[in-house]
Amino acid sequence: MLKYDLSIQELMDFFYEGEHKGFSEAEIEAAEKGMGASFPLSYRRFLLEYGKDAINTRHNGLNSPPEEIFTSYQAIHETLEEWEEEFEEARRNGCQNDYADNEYFTLWQLTEEQWHTVTANYLLIWTENQGVWNAGYLLKDLLDGQPDPPIYMSTEDDFITFKKCADNTEAFLKCMLSEAAYGYHSKERYTKLPEIERVLSERGIDPIRLEQAGCCLDTVQERLYFYAVSGDYHDLITANRREPDRGELTQQLYQAVQAIPKPRYNPYHLLLTPNQEKDLGMNRPRRPDGIAIHPLVAFAIKENFNRLPLTAYDWSKDLGRIKTLKLEPRGRKEGIDTLYICPPSEYFPPEPYYYDLHDWSVVGRMTSLRTLIIENIYVDDFTFLSKCKNLRKLSLYGTNFSDCRLLLEMPNLKEADLHLCPLTHEEALSTLSINYRR
Repeated sequence: MLKYDLSIQELMDFFYEGEHKGFSEAEIEAAEKGMGASFPLSYRRFLLEYGKDAINTRHNGLNSPPEEIFTSYQAIHETLEEWEEEFEEARRNGCQNDYADNEYFTLWQLTEEQWHTVTANYLLIWTENQGVWNAGYLLKDLLDGQPDPPIYMSTEDDFITFKKCADNTEAFLKCMLSEAAYGYHSKERYTKLPEIERVLSERGIDPIRLEQAGCCLDTVQERLYFYAVSGDYHDLITANRREPDRGELTQQLYQAVQAIPKPRYNPYHLLLTPNQEKDLGMNRPRRPDGIAIHPLVAFAIKENFNRLPLTAYDWSKDLGRIKTLKLEPRGRKEGIDTLYICPPSEYFPPEPYYYDLHDWSVVGRMTSLRTLIIENIYVDDFTFLSKCKNLRKLSLYGTNFSDCRLLLEMPNLKEADLHLCPLTHEEALSTLSINYRR
């Protein structure tokens, strides 16, 4: 039997058979008080009934915890603090025209009461897992008492430009659930129309009704279908209520294991050639107030911004802008546990910065860092983690990380992958309210 146009309750029941878990009235009221506005009843009910269900943390997530909800104006204030010194220098030197197309510079010259001439203020209830895209309600709609206003999503990597993405809360949550559904006891995703038509025909699903409803449930097979059409783009995603039968599951696991690299228990020690170390100035005398940069971190910064910072000020600014840092071994293998990596450039950085193959502390200077991924690498000292106060997602898969007590010093941490790490003080994990794998 096929059931079209399911409610949020039916969808959440599909993904979770046990007792649903939500946030408390106190947590929600505290967030509302801090924002100076009340959530729409439909969103409030979702937080109360389903806010802590496991499906919320899949992929980009369905919602932010109440204590992490913020306004776009708050985010703009933080961004302007990062740009303050550069904007001041531009004004002193009469270089305002260099920032004519920079809307943050425009906002910097205005009072907050005037910001509405450039951008509206949004109450952001959702953040993409790398912190690039954000979505939420127009704050004015909430203050005006609209019962279930539209939801808007940022269209650039900023907190200024937004576009309506859903007519109401339910439509937005269904869209997020469709993203979370992919890979949920299934790996089916089809984007080519002939293939979609074939699949729907074989399974007796009416494509017109499915497109109108957005989703349907095969109650016999316990399989959920999400279907979205945007212009010429078609997207069909399926999710199963339960795992496939043992034979099918065994085959899937075998194929998955064959497709991924074999796990490493000994992380790679990273190397540079003597000539590369000389080019990068690694043998030069270091200032007492110097700031070490690991070459692999510099390489990741170069990939993120398509360039390396030119001046010490640029280094400081870019370090404060990094939201996602992914460090993984890439280069020429020298032995079982050694790897020659690619240098970030042919030159050493400006003072007080200098390159050091054994110092990772610069990661702790990334004040905006939300996601940190270090995999299969030997790290000389992990104490920089204690300075990553805003970190939400951490993967140390296959590294030499051991002391779990360091995780206690990251108050915003929500997820950690510690698989294949030689862990000690594991009792600390039991005191953390995070999802982790070990």
